[in-house]
Order: sequence, then structure tokens, then C-alpha cells
Amino acid sequence: MTLALINQTIKELCSEAEATSSPDTAWHRLTEEELLQEAATCIFGSQMIYEVSVATAERLRQQGLLRHDQYGDNWQSVYETKLVASFSTPLTVKVNGKKRTMRPRFKNRLASLLAKTVATMREQGTSLHRILSSAPSARDARKILIKMVWGFGPKQASLFLRRIGFCSELAVLDTHVLDYLRMARGIAPRPGTLSRLSGYERIEDEFQRLATEFGHAVGSLDLAMWVTMRVAKREALI
Repeated sequence: MTLALINQTIKELCSEAEATSSPDTAWHRLTEEELLQEAATCIFGSQMIYEVSVATAERLRQQGLLRHDQYGDNWQSVYETKLVASFSTPLTVKVNGKKRTMRPRFKNRLASLLAKTVATMREQGTSLHRILSSAPSARDARKILIKMVWGFGPKQASLFLRRIGFCSELAVLDTHVLDYLRMARGIAPRPGTLSRLSGYERIEDEFQRLATEFGHAVGSLDLAMWVTMRVAKREALI
């Protein structure tokens, strides 16, 4: 699959997405539980494939495990134990059109990250709603979330803000997007660069210029790029 064909596919997907897009999720109408579910999905996404991260967070919500305020004394230990138990139960997830039975990876680590996130919010007397409401800009919101949400780096925080409809101008520099940048622009960040906000924003600035060249919004472009590159790699076209 040539770069020209990849670019054409990306442009077509961008146009299709923008023509059929529905209004963004009104994040301020989401409950704190719903926001925590989205945050959990993004935390988990760094350790497992997308479909499993979504299904894992959804199961936590169904089991009432995102309503952490129901626990009393020694709540963090009790909460973390319940999370580990949930992660230990297999999930049936459809991946690439096929149903697979899977368990979330790194269950103890994921339980710890989510429990510490909730603990940090409680200790600071804040919430995801309050953080988002008080942030003067999308980049400011991302910076605060990285400090408050355990397991959030720049990519995870950007994805969270995208999923809840807070903004669409922040790039989600997923591995598939980075593969495109490497192929088309020769951009190959050194290991660890994207875990630092300053390094991430330098690559994001390049991506925003690329979006201008494509003539589409950042949010449309990186999603179309993600889909195109993911399918191309899965089908061994590149």
C-alpha cells in the first residue's frame, strides 16, 4: 500500500467522519461515574487492546465499582481488592469480528492506578467535573489530568478529553499515528519523548500543521489515520 493510497484513504475517512458526525458528547452532562468510566478506559488502554479496555471499564460500571463513595473505613484497600477480583474474571470481547474470551492484563497494577486516582481526587477535595470546569484551555486541562489521574500520560489525557467531547484540537498520538508520521514525515521520536508533555506537544504541533495540509480537523485526521494504519498493518498491506 503506497503512501499516496494511504493518504487518499485517510482523506476519504476524514470527509466521511465529518459528514456523518453527531454533536460532541456534552461532557458537563456526564455524571462523575461516567467520567470515571471514560478515564478508566483510557488508563486501561495503555495495557491492553482497545476493545478490551472499553469492555473492562464498562463491566466495572455495571458492577457498581465506579461508585467508590459507597465504601467506608479503609475504603481504598477494600476498593482495590474488589477491582482486582473484577479484573480476574474473564471477559468475552469481539475483536476483529471474532469473539474472544480474555482477562485484563496487569490486574494488580490497573487496580492500583484506579484506586490511587480516586484517592487523589478525594484527598484534594476535587473531581473530574471540577477539574474540567475550572481549566482555562484544553492544554491546561490535560496538564492537570496528568498530575491527578494515575496512569495518564499526554496521550491518555488527550484521548480522555476527546472521548468526553471536551475538545477536538488535541492530537492522540497512538502507535498507529506515529507509524504514519515515521513513514510520511520521517518523524521518529526517541523513546520516552512522548511521555513528557513538552516532547509530546512538539510532535503534536507537527501533527496540527499536517492537519492543516490535509484540510481537516485534528480529531478527524488522527482517527482516520488510526483506522487506516491499523487495518493496513493487520492486513499486512504495509
